Order: sequence, then structure tokens, then C-alpha cells
Amino acid sequence: MGDKSVIPVLIGPFSGPVHGVSVINRALYGLLAQRGLAPAIIDLSPGMRMRGPAYHAARIGRTAWGLLRILAAVFAGPRRRYVMHLDGGAGLVYNIALALALRLTGQPVLFYHHSSRYLLADSPLIRRLLAVAGEAPHIFCSEKMAALFFERYRAQGQALIINNAAWVVPVSALPRRDQDSALRLGFLSALSPEKGVGRAIATLRALRGRGLAAELVLAGTVSGSETRNCLDQAATEFGPALTVMGVVQGAEKEAFLAGLDYFLFPSLYPHETQSLVVPEALSASVPVIAYDHRFVGEAVGQGGLLIAPDDDYATRAADWIEAGRDRLEERRGRAHTQFETERRQAAGQLDRLLAWAIGAS
Repeated sequence: MGDKSVIPVLIGPFSGPVHGVSVINRALYGLLAQRGLAPAIIDLSPGMRMRGPAYHAARIGRTAWGLLRILAAVFAGPRRRYVMHLDGGAGLVYNIALALALRLTGQPVLFYHHSSRYLLADSPLIRRLLAVAGEAPHIFCSEKMAALFFERYRAQGQALIINNAAWVVPVSALPRRDQDSALRLGFLSALSPEKGVGRAIATLRALRGRGLAAELVLAGTVSGSETRNCLDQAATEFGPALTVMGVVQGAEKEAFLAGLDYFLFPSLYPHETQSLVVPEALSASVPVIAYDHRFVGEAVGQGGLLIAPDDDYATRAADWIEAGRDRLEERRGRAHTQFETERRQAAGQLDRLLAWAIGAS
């Protein structure tokens, strides 16, 4: 049971679009509650608003409300310890305002990092955040990510490593379909050029061009008219071999992953770290074919194929799939082993976070 004299407070996006950070926030909330704690939240999400005046007004309003709650906490109730999930871009301004309030009131905060952009290029906003916050612990999804951060910014404070497998509920794989059935490829992410939806479609084209029976299932929110046009053209080209499911969650998401033969992750998204969907696919014993971009390679490990970011994704993926038609079960076993290895490591990592949340470390 947790220490009832401490209230962990999670700061970051909860409502609005489903993405990795909001999923981790909800999972962390649930984990704290299961351990007998009573977590609170300061939701910084703008909801489903598109970028514009209403979007920024919502973020400013939620930040202002968070500031009031931080200041009020000094005068009432149990002591609090804050876990703040950091933005990767201009939204760091809101994090800075909240960090300043916490510093002025002497309340402890732990920063959770979800972007690689400011690790690979200097960020004045991150430097300002560190100056405002002073010494504080930081959470990263990998040792490499932490090393790059501390080398660049010379930050003061300990590093906690929690790989993304920690937040994944394992998915049970479905029984293998008939060997003569079409290979089922899957893509789950924002349907955008940066995330690689066009490259996933090109992989389907490459396989079918070689005479292999293959189908592709896309799941996620369509991003922009460019992507919509790409999907419309692909639907005409591939007919029933291409399925677009939209957003999938819960049991529908589990069924989607469990029914795949290969998971495609050709992302070159600039904020990418390890992604949650990679360990989710591995947990379902689905080999992952990914660009070795940012820190994704650490999550894939021996559970699939890594492709250099400057290489042709569709060609390399098709080569590997074609060469391994009789090795799929072996590859599925390696995918599951990779996930289980990461999951075991994550259990101890989570214990350190929970100890910090109750003031035991």
C-alpha cells in the first residue's frame, strides 16, 4: 500500500487525441492507483482542437489552472510530488511556467522525457526549464537517451530509465493462419508522411509486384489532405488488399495486432523515441520492421528488422519478408522473447518510479 500522506500529481496530456504520452499518463495513473495511492492530474491537453486560437487558449487556460492548484497545494492537504511529462517543442513554455511555480513553492518534480528532438539539437527552452527547476530527477526510455541529454545539457539530478515495454499490456497472438493465406502487414500510428504511411503502402506494392499474396491494414488518424489523397489512390490500386481502420483502442487494437504477420514502422518522425506501438506489436509475437531512427532500434532489438534511415524501406522490407516465408514462426518467437526481456527489465524500473512518487527515494 502507498503512503497516504503523499499525493502523486501527473502533469501532461490525458484527454484529446490518443498518442504515446497520453497512453503512458493513463497507465501510470492506473499503476499508482493499484498501489494504494490517490493520484491527481493536471491535464494540459487542448482536447481535440486543431492548432489555432482555440487550441492555444485551451492550453493557456489549463496551464493557468495548474498554476493555481500548485500554489494552493502549499496551504492545504497532504504534500504532493509531481511527475511532469515534457512537451517536445514550443509547448515547453507551459512546462517552464509550471516548473517555476513548483520551484518557488519548494515542491518536488520529476521530468518525463518523450521527445528526441531536443536531444539531437540544442533547445533554449530546455535550458530555461533546467535553470528554472534546479536539480530534479529525469525519466528516459533508454540509457542512450539519458546519456545524450546529460552530455548536452549538463543537467543536475538522477536519471531513471523506464523502457516503453513497461506500459504495454501483453497481447496474445492469434493461432497462425493457413500458410497459403495472404501475408497480413499492419501499420498503427498517425497516418502521416513523417510516420511513414506512404512507405508502408510502398511495401505492399513491392511484395505484390513480386507475386506474393499480401495485404495491409492501416490504423490511425488521417493527417492532412496529402495523406487522404494517398489513401484514396492506394484504395483504387489495391482494392480489398488494403484496409483503413481509423483509430483502434482496447479489444479492437489487441485483435488488430494479434492478427498480423509483420508490423511495419517506417517512421522518420523528428520527436520519435522508442514508440509504444513497437513493444505492443512485439508482445503479440509480431516481428517489427522499422527504420533505425532515433531510439527505435533499442526497442526492436532481435525482434525484427532494422533498416538504415537513408535506405529504401519498401525494398529492404520486401526482401526480408520474401526471404523468410518459411521462417515466420522463428521470427515470431524472437519478437516475443524480445518483449519479455524488456518487460522483465521494466518491472524493476517501475519500482524506482513508485518509490520516488511516495517519497521513499
